[in-house]
Amino acid sequence: MNRQAREHAQNFLHQGERLIAACGYELGPGVPTPPEELIPPAEPAALNRRIEERIPGPLRRLIASQLDPRHSRPAAAANSIDRMPDAVDHLGSRMMHGKSMEGGWRSTAGEFLISRAGARGSVEGVLAVTDRRWIALTDVSPLWRSTPAMKQYWEAPRAAVSALRANPKGMLQKGRVDIEFTDGSWVAVLASPAANAAPFAAAAAYHR
Repeated sequence: MNRQAREHAQNFLHQGERLIAACGYELGPGVPTPPEELIPPAEPAALNRRIEERIPGPLRRLIASQLDPRHSRPAAAANSIDRMPDAVDHLGSRMMHGKSMEGGWRSTAGEFLISRAGARGSVEGVLAVTDRRWIALTDVSPLWRSTPAMKQYWEAPRAAVSALRANPKGMLQKGRVDIEFTDGSWVAVLASPAANAAPFAAAAAYHR
């Protein structure tokens, strides 16, 4: 397994929790991006938070409602136009690489992707399974910082994942892992490095 991924995951374990496996990953090609209105707003920087704390509550809420682009009709229209090329790209990726997600945005797979987008982290992340749950981490450090700052953006009980399908037949991507959830939804990710896909899936299955 990826030693660095294990080290990152160890920092997020609860007391008495045991790490079973961890793997670096990124989303598979063609995995859709959640609609902007479903992604929670970014957390303000420390300086912004200090300024906001000095603003009276009613005024702060009024400012937030007026500045939130998700509540703006022009912004929503611009967002829909901006997403048109994405739809074309996703169609091309699906034709080349096959389907990469099943389930709506309210499914477990959808919640996973929304949480990931909301974290606003790096392209690569860490997926880990313990004796209690699944967790996903991402690096949220600024570009100028060389030391990773990992953040947990998603977790689910062990029982929420029904299977990991490593290197599914008929798919061209090396290191592909389909994460299948018990609600019937699933999402494709790519193990990093690709050679870790099968060992990670096997370790998770062995310790179910």
